[in-house]
Amino acid sequence: MPETRCLEQDPGAKRTWDLIERARKGDESTVRDLRKMFQLPGIVDLVGGNLAAQARSILVGKAAGSDVALREALLRKSEEIQAELAGPNPSPLERLLADRAVACWLFLSYCECMMAQGLGLSLEAQEFHQRRVNHAHRRYLSALRTLAQVRKLALPVLQVNIARRQVNVAAASAADAGAAEALD
Repeated sequence: MPETRCLEQDPGAKRTWDLIERARKGDESTVRDLRKMFQLPGIVDLVGGNLAAQARSILVGKAAGSDVALREALLRKSEEIQAELAGPNPSPLERLLADRAVACWLFLSYCECMMAQGLGLSLEAQEFHQRRVNHAHRRYLSALRTLAQVRKLALPVLQVNIARRQVNVAAASAADAGAAEALD
């Protein structure tokens, strides 16, 4: 993946930011230049084109409030979890599903914190928080299940011919294929 060039490091950064500001104010004459600019790797994300990242950032901001250390810790933790879930060399679909699972994890954790803070509230308010946690938990598990299913479907199929017998094995890695071969 090509390295993303930061807009602030470009010689024309002032013109670029002026273009973006004009576009944000509704100037339709910027469309042609914006489309050309968005062809550069990473620029769309820098300008805010990744709504999933924006939603994650908003949720982290709500959870952390004015606590900068907590905000940065939550952002870092979500990046770590995303990298773990995506795994090495993820497909675009796996990357999207890992992002979704992280967003669901953040929201579930936020809901659980809100529920814990509301323990002294009325029974109706506590029930609201419990339903919210239950819904968030189902979405989180669904995201994880979908990611696992995509990975399972993407497993390569290995065909091993041994003498007159043919053995078909779905293997996640060469080590698993070797283990299946050793069983025969």
